[in-house]
Amino acid sequence: MSGPSDLARLTVTIDTANELLLSDKIKMMDVGGGVMRPTNAKAISDLAAQMSGAMVYLSVAAGLAGTVAGGYFSVVAAGVEEYVILYRNEAGTALEIKRYPAASALAAMRELIDFNNGEAGDIACSFLDSNRFTLLKLMVDGALDMLSAKLRNAGDGLEVSDASGFLFARLGAGGSDINGWVTRPMDRPGTEYVDQYGFVFGRVDNNKAYFGPPPSLPPAPVIPLPVAVLDQQQRTDYKQVIEYGQSLSRGVSSIPAISLTQPFANVMLASGVKLRSFEGGYDPSSFVPLVESGTTGEGETPVTGICNGITRRAVAAGESADKWVMVGTSPGRSGKSIEDLSPPPMGKNNDFVGMVKTISDTAALAASLGKTYSVWAYSWDQGETNYISTGEFENSPYQYMQYQLSLFDTLTENIVGITGQKFRPYLFTYQVAAHRKYGRDDMPIALTQWRISRQRADVALAVPCYIFPVAADNLHLTNEGSWLMGEYKSRAIYETMIRRHGKWRPLEPIGVDWKDDHVDIQFHVPRGELVLDAALATLTPNFGFDIREGGVLASNLITSVAINAPGSVRLALSRPAAADATLSYARGRVGDAAHSGPATGARGNLRDTHGLYDTAVSPLGNTFALHNPCVMFEYDRKTGF
Repeated sequence: MSGPSDLARLTVTIDTANELLLSDKIKMMDVGGGVMRPTNAKAISDLAAQMSGAMVYLSVAAGLAGTVAGGYFSVVAAGVEEYVILYRNEAGTALEIKRYPAASALAAMRELIDFNNGEAGDIACSFLDSNRFTLLKLMVDGALDMLSAKLRNAGDGLEVSDASGFLFARLGAGGSDINGWVTRPMDRPGTEYVDQYGFVFGRVDNNKAYFGPPPSLPPAPVIPLPVAVLDQQQRTDYKQVIEYGQSLSRGVSSIPAISLTQPFANVMLASGVKLRSFEGGYDPSSFVPLVESGTTGEGETPVTGICNGITRRAVAAGESADKWVMVGTSPGRSGKSIEDLSPPPMGKNNDFVGMVKTISDTAALAASLGKTYSVWAYSWDQGETNYISTGEFENSPYQYMQYQLSLFDTLTENIVGITGQKFRPYLFTYQVAAHRKYGRDDMPIALTQWRISRQRADVALAVPCYIFPVAADNLHLTNEGSWLMGEYKSRAIYETMIRRHGKWRPLEPIGVDWKDDHVDIQFHVPRGELVLDAALATLTPNFGFDIREGGVLASNLITSVAINAPGSVRLALSRPAAADATLSYARGRVGDAAHSGPATGARGNLRDTHGLYDTAVSPLGNTFALHNPCVMFEYDRKTGF
């Protein structure tokens, strides 16, 4: 620095800086070269005006009145006290800038997210409902674990598995597989369909679509539409219900028969519901009123209760009885395994073949009368014989399920060929409750019957069998018990197929939240609310809930059982359960009587209150409240239901 001119410039710079920083005047200053800068006083004033948004006003109008143009103000959102809205005053108009949640809202949101990493440390966080039941889990590996499915990354796409970890769909850029239906992209527009060996059996593009050999290879086959489509049932003149299974389907010990008159127009073949097509006296020449018969051995079957219950419900809903004429038949056989009742070659006693002939004869009779005919529903009552532990019969849950599905899939194929119907009959099953009668401490067939109903859209579990009164042998049902099982099944059929309320679902668990000091179980409740009492079965320890560790009953682990929220049961625990613990319901305990039934068999005491609104009067004049009992189930901490 040298000379007077430099000193003068420095003096001007210092004076300008002093005025910018220290002046109390609110103004803009020329700092040289035409550049304007605000004094500190102006900057602070402007900031104060803008930050007036820190003040919360009762209304937008009050905020505009209390701020200058360009200033900010906040207003509590109308009707949502947990949120504050920040506005800017734009020449007298409020411009919304942002919404801020209050601490209470953040805390409420935090309550719905659980950051417990789980026993294996594989959970990033869990999302809960208002009752703190887990809705879904975000896993450390990026997967989403939901109540009944799991979504996870896999290579170039996503995989979807069920609650047990079984993969049923894979979606990817290189191809997709949904329940065995495989597609893959082509090097030109369109999609190819391949079988399990990778061979192309179909192609769809903008030029053509085919299934089977390509059209260039003669002859080009035409693949028909599916032979039987679910939920497309048609109201024919006669609608068949086929009761099939072993002794309970035949009314063994359900004597004497009690459905001796027909209150509607339901019918059976002239030889009755039980006589098989290959037996003497079989008569398919005419229809007669549907009634039960038998005073010794075999008596009341469930099929008349089913058919009459369906019609009764339809009439109560305003339908005409003559539009709901049901045909009942029950051609099963007592004491037979699922293998014996299956189609040939596994089924060797002709019961399946004889049943198909009965259907054919019934269809022919209807046609001869100028009436339309279709098969609407199957009723399945079998499982006891497969609990016999001699090794003669299958009791693997997997194989039993395959046999049952194969039996009824084959039956449907036969029926479609006979009747020409385009809809698939539903299968309505009970849940066998006789494992204690056969000396077993497990219940694999009961569990697989429930799991089939959860997996297959065409299978519905109507009711577990433990609530129905049994005869002196503590196994077979009384006559009124057999009728009552038919009534429960009729409700499931009516709700599913006539009212079209969706597939019937019993009272069943849908989620488990297992903590160190308690277990919360959430249920699908068909109607009303949950109740723990002896209305359907005599009281049993813990109302039927038990926990086993290492396969051994932990008898003192559950300290109380209570309804703790709508649709929820809480089991209080005396200590944390082992990692291999299994929760069961209606399984019973070692040392229990070798019985079935509601008095001394394996049973539980959880029900809903459906029976407050739905009752049925038996042929003996007794009124039954049709509460729904909880299904028999198990939950393994490792594998789930």
